Amino acid sequence: MNDSTSKSSSSRKSPTKLTAGGGAIGILIVLYALLQPILSKQLGIDLPKFPVKVGADAPMVAGPDKPTEPSTEESKSAAPKIVVQSPSGDRPVDKDSAATNTASKRDRQDSAAPKTGSGPLSQFNRSSKSDDAKLSPTKSAADKTSSAKSDPSLKYGILKSIGRDTYMSPAGLRYTPGSQEGHRLKHLERHTADQPSRPGKHGVFDGGMEKTLLVLDQAYEKGTKGGHGTTKTQDDGRTIYTVDMGKRVGYIGGRDGNRMRKPMARRVRIVLDGDRVITAYPL
Repeated sequence: MNDSTSKSSSSRKSPTKLTAGGGAIGILIVLYALLQPILSKQLGIDLPKFPVKVGADAPMVAGPDKPTEPSTEESKSAAPKIVVQSPSGDRPVDKDSAATNTASKRDRQDSAAPKTGSGPLSQFNRSSKSDDAKLSPTKSAADKTSSAKSDPSLKYGILKSIGRDTYMSPAGLRYTPGSQEGHRLKHLERHTADQPSRPGKHGVFDGGMEKTLLVLDQAYEKGTKGGHGTTKTQDDGRTIYTVDMGKRVGYIGGRDGNRMRKPMARRVRIVLDGDRVITAYPL
């Protein structure tokens, strides 16, 4: 009687033990399936996968008739998220979302920052420009005359009107009404073209009125400074400068000049009444 009772009790306990063991194995398999992506990533090896379907109530090991493969979304949702406490201590912050926000802010700052003039060579370029400005010499009368040509209000692109029919050059020479031609500029124009039939010599400037006025300014500045190649004389209250320009400024025309095949002229003579030009011509 006792033998039959013990056998029946052992037969009743065996299914319970088997069920408990199967449940434990199922739980281990589920845990392994959940941790497998993380372990594979950390260990750098591809661990074997078990097809597991996680239900809402309890884990189930897929049988032969229900083969299931965990989807990518399920693997991502199953992986534990690293949570970082916010500095204020109010609520936890997702580390992944915090890193994403930081990267997006950095991208916006980079795109908003100016892309030119901020490199290591920008300072060198700025210093080079400032050095060039420091090394540029003071503008002479020729430089002033050249820059003044862009002003359409200037006569011949050089002379500034300072009164009725009165003009002043950048070097301070005045051109006023007078002479047989009615104005000193008209008289000066006669020395910008040859007059082959005129008796004697006739000095002719190269380059027309604009270049002639520029040469006269240069000769006047050089004459007032004096030195080698310049002479200054007085005649009846007028000042006469004769200046060697060191280069060709025109030629000698007229009858005598044409007989000599128009020799080159290097000197300039200017006759002044104060700062007012009476006449000027090359020699």
